[in-house]
Parts: sequence; C-alpha cells; structure tokens
Amino acid sequence: MRRLLASVLAGLGLLAPAAAFAHPHIIVQQVVRMIAKDGKYTHVEIEWRFDPYSSEVEIPLIDEDKNGKVSARETKLLSDEMMPELGKYGYLSWINTGAKDFRPPKRPQFSARIDDPATFIPPEWDRNAGDTAGMPMPQNKRADGAQGPRKQGPRNLVYVMRFALPEPSKLVSIATFDPEDFIRIEVDKASVPSGCTLGKHPTHKAEFVRGYPIFADVVTCQLP
Repeated sequence: MRRLLASVLAGLGLLAPAAAFAHPHIIVQQVVRMIAKDGKYTHVEIEWRFDPYSSEVEIPLIDEDKNGKVSARETKLLSDEMMPELGKYGYLSWINTGAKDFRPPKRPQFSARIDDPATFIPPEWDRNAGDTAGMPMPQNKRADGAQGPRKQGPRNLVYVMRFALPEPSKLVSIATFDPEDFIRIEVDKASVPSGCTLGKHPTHKAEFVRGYPIFADVVTCQLP
C-alpha cells in the first residue's frame, strides 16, 4: 500500500488546474539544524514533524510490529520508499551557500521516529477544503479517511534528513516548501539555531489560491 505522502508527491504534477482550489492536506513543522566543523558548515539537517492527522494515516503502515517505535528495519523500508519520491522534487528544499539556490545534491542521511505524546499540534483546519470546488480533487489527493488523533492522545511521525553540502561554507540558508501547498511546511520559530535568522524567501512560494501567495520560510545562518 502506498503511503499518503508518497501519493501526494506522485500526484503533484497532475494538479495545476485544481491547485487554485486546494488547501493544505498535510501540515509539517520543520526544525532546522546546521552542522559545522572547523569553522564552516558541512551539513544541513531538517526535521519534519507531521501533524497528528497525517501521522495516524502513516504510522500504522510504518510501525509493522505495532510497538509505537520505528525500528531500524522499518526505517530502511520507509527510506527506500520515500527518499526516491522526495528526490524527484528536490526534497522540497532549496539550499544556498552564497551564490544561487540549488537543490540538495545527494540523497540525505535519513531517520524516523514517533513522538508520543505529540510535540507538534497545529491549529485546526479543514483538510477537505477545496476537494469539491471547481475541478474535483483526484482520489489520491483527497483527505477522506483521515481518522484524526488516537483516543489515547495525538502523536507525530517525524522524519529527519541530513544533507551534505557540496563543500563547507560559512553561510547557509535553506527554504523548504511545496509550491502546490498540499503540504504546508512551516519552521518552528522557537527552534531556530542561535546566530541564525528566520525570514521569508523573496521568490519561493506556495500559491493554493492564485494571487494569494504564501512565501516559504527560509532559515539563514552565518559563521564569523
């Protein structure tokens, strides 16, 4: 069975006409970390905390032994399925080390976990909004079937991706976004690394209603 995020990614290229009516079906809180060595950044690490609704679609498919954790075997299976799909879209990320933005050049180191209880609970939103407005939403994009958080309490599926920079740099920025806004990715302001800034990218944007862009969060860090 294909997972929800894989299905979302697989359909992105088919949805330009429908995108004007769509709202995010998945909300991700992103944590950014910079890894430095010998006075320069060598890696950028991003952590994705999926909203509890999306997590409850994904977790039962990933946690095969139902122990509430992601084992090494389950992580490898997830990585083998999801990283090629995300790679087709540049991991939804743009990196800059001082010249121009570029996609992560190599497949990242990947790990996953389940935060129970949840560390991220977004405000409520209508996951189905736009699915029947104008052009009907394709079946693999519908939010139908999402059961919501467990009765035991919400939890998050978490991806961690560590990207190696092409070469060490004193300056790094990263912006992560889905231009169709089916996946809304917002940086956790409280987790921005010391000495780094959080702003809005001047050009990278999601636009689920044409004429109403949502510019991507960008974290920029510079070493002395």
